[in-house]
Amino acid sequence: MGCFDVVLLRCPTCGEEYPAQSKGAGDWDMDDTYYLSEAPDDVLTDVNRHAPFVCTCKTVFQVDVAKRLVVKLDITPEEAERRQVDYLMPAVNALLREKLN
Repeated sequence: MGCFDVVLLRCPTCGEEYPAQSKGAGDWDMDDTYYLSEAPDDVLTDVNRHAPFVCTCKTVFQVDVAKRLVVKLDITPEEAERRQVDYLMPAVNALLREKLN
């Protein structure tokens, strides 16, 4: 289990609070929670690392870091899940290759 900060986002459709993990570029004493508007720049460097996010209302969104805004994406929750898996696959494949060698 790694250390991370949490950035609290609001779903752009229903307003439900969504916790996004960030390992950021800050110090290693990560265990802070921030609202998007108050998060330090270094924490926001990888706030989208598990994006796109899917709310319980099925809205898909991510953070526009430059504007510090949550933006709705025009994709399905299924497409969002596929993108998350595609993002993780290189790391998973590398681990599998390492274990097999």
